[in-house]
Amino acid sequence: MADTVAAGKGAAGDGIRTRRARAAHPWQRRIALAALLLPVAPVVVMMLVEGLPAARTSVPVLLLAAPTVLRADRARFTASCVTLAALLLPWSVSGLSDGAWIFLPSALMLLCATFADPRAHGAPAALAAALAGLVAVVPGLVSWSAVMTLSPF
Repeated sequence: MADTVAAGKGAAGDGIRTRRARAAHPWQRRIALAALLLPVAPVVVMMLVEGLPAARTSVPVLLLAAPTVLRADRARFTASCVTLAALLLPWSVSGLSDGAWIFLPSALMLLCATFADPRAHGAPAALAAALAGLVAVVPGLVSWSAVMTLSPF
């Protein structure tokens, strides 16, 4: 799973060979980025208009940034996607009345991002990417309407 690459001469000049793990595929990175960006506008609207506490709504958004930060190592990327999805799914379903429902599509998209690596399996990866796109359509429209709500035009 890991590629072996020649490191060249290091600082000590010893020519040590290092192992570098494969990075997450661009499909996976884009799905994780979309999962991060989808709830941002509704969270801002809920904080400004409805007066919800910032900690309750902004902490999950900050946690959604973890997969994008860990994108250089595919194993850590997928582990963070699965962990966040496992945390966000029950929380968003149980907090439907409190506005936590806006994180449900992001949790589903993180699960799709886990399987969207066409280097491993082409057809399931394409299906996972297409499913993530379908899951993102309605929340994307909700986010757009939230942005337009805040717009002075």
